[in-house]
Amino acid sequence: MFTEETPRACDEDGTSDADGYMILVIDPVTGHGDCFGPYRTRADAGERAFWRRLEFDVADLPDVLIGVVPWHAEGDRPTI
Repeated sequence: MFTEETPRACDEDGTSDADGYMILVIDPVTGHGDCFGPYRTRADAGERAFWRRLEFDVADLPDVLIGVVPWHAEGDRPTI
């Protein structure tokens, strides 16, 4: 049994030095994935994710997965 803890890129709340937040959308049926953002705060991304969820529910696509994930810019930090 592997007992060593795996290093994490983020703190437990997923915000360690996040430059923003992205909405991640994955369709497990087709295997297609996409992301939207970045958004400045988790609350902004969460509100947009709520509306995307509603769009997929109205289109009768309840299996599509939608989540908010931290975004880490490479290089210079963007002005978002």
